Amino acid sequence: MEIRLKHNLWGNGKNISLNLSDRWKVSVLNMKGDSKPLLKNNHIRTKILSLTPFIKDKKEVCVVFDDLSRPTKAFKIVPFLIELFEKNDIRDEQVRFICGLGTHAALDNRAFRKKLGQEAMERFHVFNHNPYENCDFLGRTKLGTPIMINREYMSCDLRIGIGSFTPHAFCGYGGGYKIVMPSISHIDSIEYHHGTLLQRHRETCFSLGKYEDNPLLDDIIECGRTAGLDIKIDCLINTGAEITDLYAGRPDSLYEYMLQRAQYHYSTPVPGKADIVFVNSYSKANEAVISLSIAESVLKDTGGFIVLLCDVPEGQIIHYLFGRFGKNTWGRLPFGVRKKADKAKGIFIYSRYRDIANEFWFGREDGIYWYKDIKEIIGILEDEYHNKTPEVFIIPDATIQKPSE
Repeated sequence: MEIRLKHNLWGNGKNISLNLSDRWKVSVLNMKGDSKPLLKNNHIRTKILSLTPFIKDKKEVCVVFDDLSRPTKAFKIVPFLIELFEKNDIRDEQVRFICGLGTHAALDNRAFRKKLGQEAMERFHVFNHNPYENCDFLGRTKLGTPIMINREYMSCDLRIGIGSFTPHAFCGYGGGYKIVMPSISHIDSIEYHHGTLLQRHRETCFSLGKYEDNPLLDDIIECGRTAGLDIKIDCLINTGAEITDLYAGRPDSLYEYMLQRAQYHYSTPVPGKADIVFVNSYSKANEAVISLSIAESVLKDTGGFIVLLCDVPEGQIIHYLFGRFGKNTWGRLPFGVRKKADKAKGIFIYSRYRDIANEFWFGREDGIYWYKDIKEIIGILEDEYHNKTPEVFIIPDATIQKPSE
């Protein structure tokens, strides 16, 4: 039995082939939103051009976009934004693009072109956000977060954000005002929100897709409103990182629109529990730890094996808040070395780009194995389940799928 999975979104886009034993009981856990048709270019264009009333008589324009740790194919949206600007006599020199990095590493020219396309780079100023400098203090939220926002963004009278609305571990869903907090916020702001607030409210907010009564999401929304985001363009995507729905308009109205759709869209029915779970990391391959957590949640209580597909040359995200910068040196909120769940008998990581310094994202315990050949991993599991019929789950993109009963 051969299963082909899309892999390496921002690279060569080659598929990974899994040749599995016909004796195994294999279930591919498809996301409900994968049955939706792709949004056609003319529909994207219509939605973007409908923003004309928002941009009349604006002098300086800032477009904030997410980085390569997010699956937003901004290059499919930007050409219609350019058309919108041209139709409304906004000159190229009035526009700048800012990559909302949060506390991730900066993008280079090649990465910008992957995200935005060629034309944007050759017509407009494109900048990285700097979380350490050049941020304006706008006050504090009700929960105490210092609102310190990118100064270039604040200097503009039209502020646009582009992103994707996908499940998130502690604020329900990414997208919306997250393009402001943390994307273009100062590290002090992010440290308080991701550190102090998360620890204080962990029990009430830490659950994939939980948005109701979520203090961290409320805090994000307050930051975004205070910072004056005028327009948000957000996508729903499938497990191929293709756009199936798009919102373009006022950020406050986005949440009602998206939440009516996102809960069903990313829902992934799970038929019980598995002995072996293959988890692909596609949309957020450089945050593949998300996939591990999903895999552990669908293993049998009696234990089983996880195969993490993470064969991307860029490796895992450089994170100045959570990351590691020496043998005993970390960012302000050290992630620490991950501990695998007790029921994970073994975790096999398929990657040709092992990075010892960043293995902390996955763990360094006994029972975590790195392989450069997926066939070797499958061979080991075939020996483990010789003359047995294991229950096997395959999750096409565990970085965005939300398991459901």
